[in-house]
Order: sequence, then C-alpha cells, then structure tokens
Amino acid sequence: MADAIIAKAKSIYGKRLTKEDYNNLLHRGNVSGVVAYLKNTQRYKSIFANVNENQIHRGQVEQLLSKEVFELYIKLCRFMSAERNSFCFYLIKELEMKQIISALTYIKADSDDGYLIEMPAYLMGYLSFDLMKLSGAKDYREILDVLSDTPYHKILKRFLSGNASVGELDECAVELYGQYIKWAFKAIEREYKGAQAKSLKEIFLRQSDLSNIMMCYRKRSLFNEDTEQIKKSLNSYHYLVTPAMLDEILSQPDADAKLLALLKKMYFKGKVEYDPLNLEIGIRRYNYGFYKKQLSFSQNGTMALYSLMGLCEVERSNLQKIIEGARYGRTPEETEKLLVI
Repeated sequence: MADAIIAKAKSIYGKRLTKEDYNNLLHRGNVSGVVAYLKNTQRYKSIFANVNENQIHRGQVEQLLSKEVFELYIKLCRFMSAERNSFCFYLIKELEMKQIISALTYIKADSDDGYLIEMPAYLMGYLSFDLMKLSGAKDYREILDVLSDTPYHKILKRFLSGNASVGELDECAVELYGQYIKWAFKAIEREYKGAQAKSLKEIFLRQSDLSNIMMCYRKRSLFNEDTEQIKKSLNSYHYLVTPAMLDEILSQPDADAKLLALLKKMYFKGKVEYDPLNLEIGIRRYNYGFYKKQLSFSQNGTMALYSLMGLCEVERSNLQKIIEGARYGRTPEETEKLLVI
C-alpha cells in the first residue's frame, strides 16, 4: 500500500502548474481570465468545467480551489483504506481547530454573519461537531454549547467565560494547537514505529519552530510587545529552536535581527529567499522545498500523503495570490514576488 500511495501522490504532483502556467496566469488581467486559463489545464479542468468564468467572483473561485484540495485528500485517505481515528485523518483535526478559531474571531469582531459567509460548506459531515450550528453561534456561550461534546470544550471554557480579549484568543489558539499535536503524536505512536514515527513527529516540531520564530518577530517588530506577552502566544513544542533560545533573543535590543539570523541559521541556511517584511512567504518557500524532498525520497506512504497535501496547499495559495492580484489591480511583477514556485 505504501508503494501505491507514493506512486499516486507523485502522479498527482506531476500535474502541478508549471512556471509557464504561472507566467501566463499572472498576465490574464482579471479573475475571469484566470479561471478561463485554469479550465484548460490538466490539473484544474474538471473543477471549473461547468463554471462560467464571466459570472464567478473571487470568493467562489477560492472556495472551489480549497474544496478541490480537501476532496483530493479525502479520496487519498479512502484509497489508503484509512480509519477515521487514524493519523491519516490529521487534516480533519487541523481543519476543526481552524474553523473554531475562525468562528471565535468573527464573534470577537462583532460580525453577525461573517463566518457563515466564509464557512467551507464542503466540510459538513466530516467534522466532529455541527458546522452549521457553529456558523450560527452569536456569542461565546453558544460556541461552547455547540462544542459541548468535543475535547475542545474544556480548553475553550477556560478562555471564553467572559468577553475574551484578542490576547486571550491568541492563547486559546495556542492551546488548541497544542491539543492537536498531542492527538497527532498519540496517533503516530499507535500506528508507526522507529524512523517513520520520528519523521512524522518532526514535521509538527519543525512547524512549531517556524511558527514561534515568526510570531516572535511579528509581535516584537510590529507591535513591540514585551517578552512575557509574546511567550503566551508561542507553541510549547519545539525541535531545533528551544524556549531558552527565544528568551535569550527577546531579552536583547536587536531581537528582530537576531530572530532573522536564527531562522536563517536553523532552517533557511542560505537556500531560501525571504523578505523580512513578508516572512510568511519565506517560510512557505522552506516548506515547499521540504515537502518536495519528502515526496521524492520518503518510503513512508503517510509522509507522501502529508507532503502532497502540503504541496497542493502551496499551489492553492499561489492561485489565491494571483486572483487577489487580478482583483485589486496589482502588476504581474508585484504578484510574482508573493508566489512560491
């Protein structure tokens, strides 16, 4: 089965958009032009086959792209005959966490129907809670009611007892992510041994490192938050970047520069181009290279699945940037700088 899923993942990745495709898409001029081009690609022709490119708007295109990635993931899980409580369904757990955070954010912003409009309806029936009821929640109490029978309730109750601040929601998100990693590690330990288990766990630890560095850099450089406040927004899991390293750097006046130097030394290593003003793109470039390598050389079918989905997510994000650029009139050169190719 491992050989089969690896071969299938590589075949799907082989249909990815090329540099020539991206160059053509960058010069389509508007959202309709982008969709018309995608309708003629091997990768996306079936998704947009029945779509009128002159009537679809940006939000609908982005929903279709996200839906396609998710449906591809579900097909691959079924191909692997994965059970619903297995690690292969990691993305379901991740999406549950993200939907909860999204709903909380809209409530905090006092938006009556913001989350309902943005809710990915294609997830209905896959999550451990009723997504429609979550979208209809008007306050934190109703959120807690919707999630009363889930493991998320215990964490949320600690943060949502009153009018939670933005900082408290950040801490809540950190707790939810920590619970997600605990679930992933338990599933990995139950289903894998030795090098395979180690490599799968390291995915999450690497991402925690990258997330923590970016969080520290953003909060210090943009908001000049104090060290103790920043630490509340950091994941407790780490790989190469320990809490002691971050504490030491944050205590210094040139923390911004030292955080960038740490990122370059530990992960980018002179191989990843990045802009300090848009560090997220540099991290996506690192992830893209990591997933490509794993898909090429790993003999672990689950690693192939994880890597392929990471690569698909990068491509989806690229298309989102192109669509945004077409919608808001950015030049092709400006949008190209935001892509990971």
